[in-house]
Amino acid sequence: MAKGIIIAGRRVRFRFFIFLAMIIVFFIYLIKLMLSPPLYDIVKHGEITSWEQCEGLVIRQEKAYTAPEFGEVEFFVTKGQLVNKDELLAVVYKDGYDDKLVDSLYNIKQKIWDYQNKNIVQEIMDSDFEKIEEDIDSIVYTIQYNIQKDEFYDMEKYENQLRGLLDRKKEILDKKESTSKYLEQLYSQEEEIENKLKEWKVEVTAPESGIVSFELDGLENIITPNDIDYFTAEQYLTFIDYKPLELDKENTHVDVPLYKIVVPYKWYIVSLIPHKNIFYEQGDTLKLKIPGLSEEVISATVYKVDFLKDSTLVILEMIENIESVIEARNIHIEIGISAEGLMVPTKAITNKDDRTGVKVERNGDIKFVEVKVKAMDDEWAIIDKVNDYDALELNDVVIIK
Repeated sequence: MAKGIIIAGRRVRFRFFIFLAMIIVFFIYLIKLMLSPPLYDIVKHGEITSWEQCEGLVIRQEKAYTAPEFGEVEFFVTKGQLVNKDELLAVVYKDGYDDKLVDSLYNIKQKIWDYQNKNIVQEIMDSDFEKIEEDIDSIVYTIQYNIQKDEFYDMEKYENQLRGLLDRKKEILDKKESTSKYLEQLYSQEEEIENKLKEWKVEVTAPESGIVSFELDGLENIITPNDIDYFTAEQYLTFIDYKPLELDKENTHVDVPLYKIVVPYKWYIVSLIPHKNIFYEQGDTLKLKIPGLSEEVISATVYKVDFLKDSTLVILEMIENIESVIEARNIHIEIGISAEGLMVPTKAITNKDDRTGVKVERNGDIKFVEVKVKAMDDEWAIIDKVNDYDALELNDVVIIK
């Protein structure tokens, strides 16, 4: 057992010296604090933009649509494309579809095209036929005229010409009939194949106008702008961790989402900020950055601010740049607010009785003045008055804590 140290005939333990040292350090700090003068600065006028980094949940006016039949799908539009109502989006080839028929159909269409447009046989025939008929009419008229005049010396020549023209006319008529039958045969084959394909092919048209997308997560018909007024922090926490559906991109299944259409109008971002130091309120216009998705700074309006126990639910409304988030649900965002007005050092902002304010020196007295912070960065804060009878003024001296 420790004997300790004997001072003035009394035994003193070692812990006494530890306690004594703590008291001495405290008094030295207190004296130093009392002797060191406070720092001062003056109220200035300026402008700053403060940024808040957080996660966001995208809510759009969108709807997912299912496939009408099971089978292989072929899309005729690309993601992000703006489509009109009833526009052809895709074709679903039902189970059992014979793709060889498509090749046959294209081959027949090619033959028809070649025959009608490359060879131009029909036009040539029609031109020759009209010329022959004109020549026949002319020779018949000449023969009739010579008979009336009793002139028969060139009659044999005209008869030979007429005979040759009639033979040529018969050849063209026979060929035209053959050509007509050939085209009719091609048309008949084309119609027969198309009718067969119709039994296996289902066209998918746009049920509404909007932007088409093929990235679906299963939330399209669950969270919509219609419910934005009642959106809660609990819903945010549920949906921010939601796992997207895994869909087959090449085949369709009935009752399984195939595509979605997004209405390019208002869209929203919901964010749960893990503190209550929010300097904006409903109706304020903010700046929004979406790193990795858009290089533009987007204009956003504060739709709702809901202060919770230890966090803040913020809902932003946008009317531009929806194309950048057409396929995103959970995103990283930066919210910026710009403000101009009276400016004080950030370290001058203090709290007293749950009120935010600054300490100002006036006529040798120090007074606490309540303020409203509109924007803040690491060095400066833009403030506004809370009431008219107790407000800061330009060049007021404030104390920096």
